[in-house]
Amino acid sequence: MKKISILLTIVLISIQSILGQKYNAGFTSIKLVDKNRVYKLNTPESDSLHFRPIDLDIWYPSNKESSKPLLFGDLFALFEQRAVNYQDNADYSGLTAELALFYVSELGVGTDGQKLLDIKTDSHFNIEISQGKHPVVIYMAGFNGMGFENYKVIENLAQNGFVVLSIWSVGRYPGDMTNEKEDMMEQVYDAEFALRYITKNKKLNIDLNKVGILSCSWGGMSAAVFANRNPAIKAMVSYDGSETHYFGETDTNFYANRAEGKDNDRFINEIIELNLLNPENQNVTYLYFESGDKLDEFTPTSEYNYYNQLKSKKYYLRFKNSTHADFVCIPSIMSSSENSIKIYKELEIATTSFFNKYLNRSTDFDNSWETLNSLDYTTDQTYNLSKNKLVTIKELNGQVIDKKTNLPLPYVNIGILNRETGTVTDTKGKFNLPINKDFIKDTLRISMIGYKPIEILIKNIESKNNKLSFKMEEQISELNEVVITAKASKKKTLGNKTESKFIGTGFAYNQLGAEMGIKINIRKNPTIVEAFNFSISYNRLSAKSIFRLNFYSVKQGKPFENLMTKNILIPIESKQTGLVTVNLKPYDIVLYDDIIATLEWVDNEGENNKGEGIFFPLGLFTSGTLHKESSQASFRKLSSLGVGFNIDVRY
Repeated sequence: MKKISILLTIVLISIQSILGQKYNAGFTSIKLVDKNRVYKLNTPESDSLHFRPIDLDIWYPSNKESSKPLLFGDLFALFEQRAVNYQDNADYSGLTAELALFYVSELGVGTDGQKLLDIKTDSHFNIEISQGKHPVVIYMAGFNGMGFENYKVIENLAQNGFVVLSIWSVGRYPGDMTNEKEDMMEQVYDAEFALRYITKNKKLNIDLNKVGILSCSWGGMSAAVFANRNPAIKAMVSYDGSETHYFGETDTNFYANRAEGKDNDRFINEIIELNLLNPENQNVTYLYFESGDKLDEFTPTSEYNYYNQLKSKKYYLRFKNSTHADFVCIPSIMSSSENSIKIYKELEIATTSFFNKYLNRSTDFDNSWETLNSLDYTTDQTYNLSKNKLVTIKELNGQVIDKKTNLPLPYVNIGILNRETGTVTDTKGKFNLPINKDFIKDTLRISMIGYKPIEILIKNIESKNNKLSFKMEEQISELNEVVITAKASKKKTLGNKTESKFIGTGFAYNQLGAEMGIKINIRKNPTIVEAFNFSISYNRLSAKSIFRLNFYSVKQGKPFENLMTKNILIPIESKQTGLVTVNLKPYDIVLYDDIIATLEWVDNEGENNKGEGIFFPLGLFTSGTLHKESSQASFRKLSSLGVGFNIDVRY
């Protein structure tokens, strides 16, 4: 192993000497407006957000130098400015510091976010661009990302003679990116507008016969569509891009996503079926780097592999011991691990030498590629999954009633145990559940707060006239006696109090039975719960929605037993946003250990439209957000940031 490391170091040094550092990296930021696109609908042209705003960050080669290079915090501050500029009356003051603190905390490199902000880059603001024609690379950022996420590679490209246009990831108004086609296409249109702009800007000295694309994460999907729409593009590099997608599980990205799970799959499938990528007919030379954790903890139902379908010249490499986070520069510049430093340096050198070869006709990439392929922690074998389609063989229709009273039971969870197929009974206790052939040996589970659960094998289910009837027996629970002394009690708020609107997660329009929450640490015994609080950052639902509050005991970091004895239902009106407080004093809830508090979507009063959703803010200093897709599915970690749920308590 030591010999390989020494050999790698020697090769990397020799490659760097071949590439050379011919230029200094200049940087400038330009504010533009695309008057051919409306950003904020139903506004007059005089509204500052009526037309599509576009912010271009440009790195370029220069023979000049300044005595004061940019700090990482200077790049990061642009993110906060734009979060404000792309919305109405938004207050994101402190977002830069908050995000910096999040990164250092997540990476385990301390609790001082200023260390990240104070890192000196090798980029210099507004220095003079060098003379002569330069090839151009369009950088397509990941979810709600910008060029700062991979500035090390970008400025290295500038030092080697490339102009790099960074296209930040902004969807439709109010600016959040999603997996929906309409949001993804906004980034594509921004890139095309930027390309037209630099064509007219003679100061940048662009060689339009040498255009490439560099992309990261969700930006890879935008990049593939952009390449399909612009055949003149010569070369493309993708860092763990979503143009290759594994169906059947929530994606975990370095930045928190919003609508997750099955709707992610559906949105991506819509993009594919519309032939927006069209790899069979593309002629772009392609380099794809994939992280090694793509298939951790789940087995995909199928895949869409852009690399495999591409007929042009292409390269693929997977870093077996890497994570998605290793494909942005922040873990590397913060020295979070030797592995992240090593992987990112290899990405940096391979990317620059690849564009040198296919845009500048250099030969150094071949040596770099041969070295990367020889390492024991990389492989050039792509994942190869069969495209299994879930085939529905029947539907389970029926009603759930109380065994003693014969009255219908609303909001009963019913689904396939540990599968992402489930639903919730309506107000009349009725349900409809599609079953596919792969579930025939699985277990149907029916559960409800205050009732004994029912489990039955799918193959043993018999129905009369295709109608099922399940009778649930009430479960009597004895409550622990709580004695309140005359001593004055202390009041605290426990959990995540964030109300930030810029980073969030939520439910898509049709996810009844889906559930999400966070762990809340209980510090004193006993702890009396007085209220549950959460904030709604965005609500695009057309129908009034009903959520159920659940408190679970904790086992191995995940929800174990539901501690509730009664349904606590929370109605949310259509379009309702802001802080919601639920009075829990009448329920006499007393806690003795840590809990996981969740919201479960159980009903709609009306119908929501395709593409709608409800979103909650995410914040720091939590153990992350737990989520399950349907009523009897397993909980999984959705994000390293925690959803903004908290409880008011006294003890």
